[in-house]
Amino acid sequence: MVLKLKTKIAYGFTAIADHALHDLYVTFFLFFMTTAAGISPAAAGVIVALGSVWECIITLFAGRISDKTHSKMGKRKPFIVFLAFPMALTSSLMFAVFNIPVAARVVYYLIITMLYWTLFPMFYIPFVAWGAELTEDYDERTSLRSYAFVGNMLGLCISTIFPTVLLDFLIGKGLNHAHAWHGSVSIVSAFIFISLFFGPMMIKSESNALTPEEKAELKRRKKERKSGAEAGGKSGRAASAFLSLKSLFAHFASIMKLKAARYLIFASILFASANSIFASDKMYYFTYNMGISGIRITVLFAIVAAAGVVFVPVVNFSKKYFDKRTQFIAGMSLCAAVMILFRFIGVDSMLSACLFMTAFGIGSMCYWQLMPGMIYDVCGLDELKSGEQRQGTIVSLQSIAESIADGLGVLVLGFILEFAGFDDAASVQSENALSWVENCFTLVPAFLMILAVIMVIKYPITKKNYGEVLSALEKKRNGEEADLTPFEDIV
Repeated sequence: MVLKLKTKIAYGFTAIADHALHDLYVTFFLFFMTTAAGISPAAAGVIVALGSVWECIITLFAGRISDKTHSKMGKRKPFIVFLAFPMALTSSLMFAVFNIPVAARVVYYLIITMLYWTLFPMFYIPFVAWGAELTEDYDERTSLRSYAFVGNMLGLCISTIFPTVLLDFLIGKGLNHAHAWHGSVSIVSAFIFISLFFGPMMIKSESNALTPEEKAELKRRKKERKSGAEAGGKSGRAASAFLSLKSLFAHFASIMKLKAARYLIFASILFASANSIFASDKMYYFTYNMGISGIRITVLFAIVAAAGVVFVPVVNFSKKYFDKRTQFIAGMSLCAAVMILFRFIGVDSMLSACLFMTAFGIGSMCYWQLMPGMIYDVCGLDELKSGEQRQGTIVSLQSIAESIADGLGVLVLGFILEFAGFDDAASVQSENALSWVENCFTLVPAFLMILAVIMVIKYPITKKNYGEVLSALEKKRNGEEADLTPFEDIV
């Protein structure tokens, strides 16, 4: 199915908020807590890690809930539209500083982080899963994700460039450091609301509202479950909840039996770890190792986005000759090689920093544009094997993997900075602290990217065999017998 240009643009516009929220949090939150809010690196790392754990718990259910949702707006759209304002407000409150004891601030940031990670998966999982439903065409999914990636890069620019520019501007207008942070992020949050609310409204998806007969049947089943739970009292309700959770994990287990799913999940963990360490560390590197700030940091952030966007046409052109797996391997390998090289020649000038960030922008683009498309292909293979449409569940499983890695990456970075002797009160850091900041900026993420490449090398779905999967799936949907024997090597 070839998608309308309007649909692709609207999906890409919604993707602005997706990355704006992610990059705002990953790039600045640890740095903000340790430099503006007076929180120690270790404590800040623990807050981020606990937030990731909580995100995983919410994500467990987000996909399955949206899979089972029936509404006149479809499965996915309501979650995005109705969470637009709460999500934007919460992102603003994360960067507020109150004149309260440090211990109370730790509690505040922990609570607001938990709220943030309650809301984020409930819109993000339906949004990504929505892409798998909009088209099943192998190449068209790559095209759709290219629009989403451009939106992602606009989100990156909004969430990383605006704060750095506005921060200096607001401080120049007399605001203190903490208030300047809150003001600049609040402006970013307004863009997030516009993206989340208006983007989905431009996409006309088919209603999946229940018929009166289906509503009656669903009501009957709910009544039976309710009466059974009430008859059993607390133990009955507990048993019902346990069975629901058991069923969810059973779905996860059956998905992980697919070779394609396993390799992509492991690759996601490895890249997300690399990305979270790099993204959280770069502010430290630019500030303390290079001694730059303001507009020059803004330029470097913009280069990441620009490099990715400029490289999008290359991916779209090369899809005629190479499948998503090959494109991913090539781009990520190039990125890792350049990052290792620069560890030894040094990132000590604006020119070298620009080249370095260009390489990372290309590597990042390969992940954010190609990985969702490969996950979508897993959804088709899973439906062929299981007979169920579990796009939301599969996306939530992959998102859990990313979330765990995000949290662990920042936690590890926080403890590395703590034990390396990073001092938030000092304008000049020790040689040991600077050395470890540089390692976390170059070698560590590069090594993790190489491991991600190894996982994707083993990923078995290609453009050719996915076409065969779609043909078999079409037969199965039409009630015909589908032979799974040709797919034994990829399931």
